[in-house]
Amino acid sequence: MSNTFNPIQTTPFSVHEKLKSRLWNIVNATLYRYSPFICRKFRVDLVNLFGGNVCKTCSLDRKSKISHPWNLTMGHLSSLSENTWAYCLDKITIGEKCCIGKDVYLLTGSHDINSSIFEYKNRPIIIGSNTWIATGSYILPNVKIGEYCVVAAKSMVNKSFGNNSVVGGNPAKFIKKREIK
Repeated sequence: MSNTFNPIQTTPFSVHEKLKSRLWNIVNATLYRYSPFICRKFRVDLVNLFGGNVCKTCSLDRKSKISHPWNLTMGHLSSLSENTWAYCLDKITIGEKCCIGKDVYLLTGSHDINSSIFEYKNRPIIIGSNTWIATGSYILPNVKIGEYCVVAAKSMVNKSFGNNSVVGGNPAKFIKKREIK
């Protein structure tokens, strides 16, 4: 190991972005979190006020957590369920009519393990339309999930999958083609 090892945790963000993030964290922990369950449109408006691109028809559970909402895009009739965490250090794009289940983590941020200071290594996530990410799954950075896909409960997705794929496991593997009737 090198004598220059200095694992100081710093962020590459500007002061402006750090302040905006702190302000959002306060809003997310108060107005967003404690809004009544029927105020889904209000939560969408809050996210969009902070630069998100979330369609008015989306459903955001009050117990979902969104970090850096200005990097979130969600299409018509998509939803984030209870205790879902959208960690948007990079872009997260969710297509139309997607169901992001309870306790799902969408993680765009990681660290470079070959860096002496563990520099950020952020990559986007893209989820195609009409896709269901089931309960307790983790979607890792640089993953693209095609349209009409299903990710089985408790899966850890670390690579991309094409349209109509049913995937599951840790790490997620292709299970079968989805036959839509």
